[in-house]
Amino acid sequence: MSEGERTRVQPRAPELLRTPGALLTRTHLRELGLERRAVDAVFRTLPIVVLPGYSRPMVRAEDYLALVKRSTYHDDRVRP
Repeated sequence: MSEGERTRVQPRAPELLRTPGALLTRTHLRELGLERRAVDAVFRTLPIVVLPGYSRPMVRAEDYLALVKRSTYHDDRVRP
């Protein structure tokens, strides 16, 4: 088995956004370009998934995309 075969490649955040049922960590949100304060705001707003025995909280990718959609203002909506 070669080195490349032994190394498991983790999916990148943009891939996960297109994957049904995907979970995003804080690292994924940073990879998408969010600064720490924005990542904190996402985690305060969305339901958190915490798996038993795993210390990293996650959010569902579809919840994140819905939040971005709800938080996007166009000419037809006034920002609060």
